[in-house]
Parts: sequence; structure tokens; C-alpha cells
Amino acid sequence: MTKKIEIVNCELCGCKLSEKQKDAYGKPGNENYRSRHHHFPKRFRKFFSEEEAREFFKIPGYSSVCHLCYNCHEELVHNIILSPDAIKKLAKKMKGEDVKTRIKIFAKILN
Repeated sequence: MTKKIEIVNCELCGCKLSEKQKDAYGKPGNENYRSRHHHFPKRFRKFFSEEEAREFFKIPGYSSVCHLCYNCHEELVHNIILSPDAIKKLAKKMKGEDVKTRIKIFAKILN
């Protein structure tokens, strides 16, 4: 019996996602491979309780994910481009702040 593959669209660009990869992750031809992006990174759990994460970031909880294609997940979300001017603007708001506050400032700007 073969497993039915659920086709879901990338939540950013809308392309149809595939569960099966032809080659290694990130190689040409796998741009539509389903990549699960955690709304809340595990490494931030030391700064925010699950309740704080839900309330401040408006997410269902620590384990919530969205489904993105490789290009949107790895190339766009994980490699955000910040110009020197953007860094200067962020620095004005972030200088002297602790990590938790800087995370919140960045999230507010994006949301």
C-alpha cells in the first residue's frame, strides 16, 4: 500500500509543495520540497515561556509550524537581507537592550 502524499501550498509564495525529493535538499529540482518552519525557535525558549510566546508573538505555541518551500524557507526567511541603513535604524532601537528585548523589537518591526 502506498502512502498518499498531501499536497499543500507554500504559505509565502503559494507554490505546490512536494513531500518527495528527487535529490539532496536544496539541489535544483527540489525548490518545491516541503520545509517545516517553526514559528518559535527552540533556542528562544530560554527567554520566553510558552505563554509569553503565544501572547506576544501571536502563535499557537512552541510547536506550531508553517509549511514553506525550500526557496522561501532556506533562501528567504533564514537569510534575510539587511542593508547598512536598516542596521543603523535597528541599532538605534536595540543598543543597550538585552537579547529578549531585541528579539521583541525585531518581531514588532516584522509584524
